[in-house]
Amino acid sequence: MIPDSKKAILHGPKSAPVTLVGWGSSKGAILDGMEDLKTDGIETNFLQVRYVNPFPTDFVQEALGQARRKIAIENNYSAQMAGLIREKTGIAMDNTIVKFDGRPFSQNEIYEGVKDIIKNGVKEVTVSHA
Repeated sequence: MIPDSKKAILHGPKSAPVTLVGWGSSKGAILDGMEDLKTDGIETNFLQVRYVNPFPTDFVQEALGQARRKIAIENNYSAQMAGLIREKTGIAMDNTIVKFDGRPFSQNEIYEGVKDIIKNGVKEVTVSHA
C-alpha cells in the first residue's frame, strides 16, 4: 500500500490563506512563483498531487479543508485535476489558471495569474504563449 505522504505533498505553511493545486511539470514554476508572491505579501502553499490512482482522498481533503482560497493550476484546457479532486472529495476549486498551448508554465505566468485572481477578482485565467 502506498502511503498518502507519497501520493501528495503540501509545500509551504499549512495555514497559508491561498492553496495552489497542481501536478506534473508545473511544480517548479509554482514553487518559484510562490517565492515572488511571498515577496508581494501573498502567502501561499502548494498541494502537489503525485498519484491519481489510488487517489489520496484523505490527504487532499485535509489540505484543502484548511484553505480559504483554492487555485488549480493546470497544463490542460479543462482543469482535469480540479475535476478529479471534486469527484473524489466533493471540494471545488475557487479559481483556475490553465495553459494548453503545449508549453510549460513559467514562474512569471504563475505569479501574474495568482495576482490577477487575488487583486482583480478574476475567476479563471487562461495563459498562452504570445
